[in-house]
Amino acid sequence: MERIYMLERTAGARASKEARGLLTGRPAKLNATTRAGAAQQIKDGAIPEQVAAELSVSRSTLYRELRKHREGATAELVGQEG
Repeated sequence: MERIYMLERTAGARASKEARGLLTGRPAKLNATTRAGAAQQIKDGAIPEQVAAELSVSRSTLYRELRKHREGATAELVGQEG
């Protein structure tokens, strides 16, 4: 019974945050500025493992964040064309 109540409270809190325009879930490890800096370092020849270590994230997290950066850059280019 308590499990049902807990799920209801959680769903209510999530819906309330979304209605107010707030983010839900775990915060991102890197912000847009840090992602852009990491992408530039790798473009300049830095080793991804070293960049990840400098940012205190795993290599897989770095690659995931770089993918977000590329997708964001692509979306901006598409928006500028129209």
